[in-house]
Amino acid sequence: MKKISVMIYLLILVYLIIPGVKSEAKEKEPKLRCVSAVVMDQDSGRILYSKNGNAVLPMASTTKIVTAIVAIEKGDLRDMVVVSKHAAGMPGSSARLSSGEKINLEELLYGLMLRSGNDAAVAIAEHIGGTVEKFVDMMNEKAIELGAYSTSFKTPHGLDEENHFTTAEDLARITAYAMKNDFFSKLVSTKEISSGISGNFNRTYSNINKFLYRVDNSDGVKTGYTGNAGKCLVASVKHDYGRYICVVLNSQDRWDDAARLVEYAKDNYKYIKIMDKNEPVKRFRVYGGSEKYVSGVVRQDLMFPVKKDSVEDFKIDVYAPSAAFSPIEENEVLGNVVVTIDDKIAAKYPIYSDREVKRKNFINIIKQMFSM
Repeated sequence: MKKISVMIYLLILVYLIIPGVKSEAKEKEPKLRCVSAVVMDQDSGRILYSKNGNAVLPMASTTKIVTAIVAIEKGDLRDMVVVSKHAAGMPGSSARLSSGEKINLEELLYGLMLRSGNDAAVAIAEHIGGTVEKFVDMMNEKAIELGAYSTSFKTPHGLDEENHFTTAEDLARITAYAMKNDFFSKLVSTKEISSGISGNFNRTYSNINKFLYRVDNSDGVKTGYTGNAGKCLVASVKHDYGRYICVVLNSQDRWDDAARLVEYAKDNYKYIKIMDKNEPVKRFRVYGGSEKYVSGVVRQDLMFPVKKDSVEDFKIDVYAPSAAFSPIEENEVLGNVVVTIDDKIAAKYPIYSDREVKRKNFINIIKQMFSM
């Protein structure tokens, strides 16, 4: 294990008017009108602020974030879908689909995320999963894969249902992953659209997410509302070093709450570079491959958020096996750079293979034997 220790001391003393008297600056918590909220740094995964972030709550149509990313990863945007009578008849928010309508998956995704169409959610689920139930299983598998262990899906749309829930932290983690997908991030940042890579759409879609119009550099993500969940919002705001992911559940003013989370993050954190883009982190011995070694690298400057006005001692470790087995793809994840504060994981960054290593074939093995 390669270990790197970094000690950061950021201490700002605020002097009072009376000479010789001093005190530490105290950060002001955001005044929120919601039951639960978090703001996360997308790349590091560090939670910058949490209010009841682990509270298990219903999440309404923010559910559709997972519906969309599963569909994008499992389907083809040009797939033609026939809308079932069951899908077209879904209550609540709608993309105005008709029973028997032929529509491509790309357009369905815009109807899902811009108009929050429950009909689109069911049409997507039936197409990708074969049945809604099988698609929901895929959603739950995705949640587990991403470490969202306090999340349970029962529907692809988020209408009130027993045992359909998440936490603000889980939803932030899921969204941080989804926003790294180019099509997903384009989808949720779109304000209006009538055609795509698959051609002209059947209709024009305008985005109901008011946050896109209210906050500078906002680029998503999804609104939600039901009687049990209250008003919910997952928001994304770009900054110089990545994105803030904000989650607000059961809020009296979701737009203001999310904006306050962004301002809190800006006011209380700054970014420091802990590794350079393409910096070699670890050398791996490769077994059974055409090459004996492969290097693990980071593919972007690692910018870690630290509090501006307090001391933070953190440690950086590399968590990865000592060896790897072929075949290995270029940019395959081989381990993680892990940042800990007070023995708790604050951030994780993936380590990627710097090249492809093919598996040795039988002829290569024979040649190697005779050359020994």
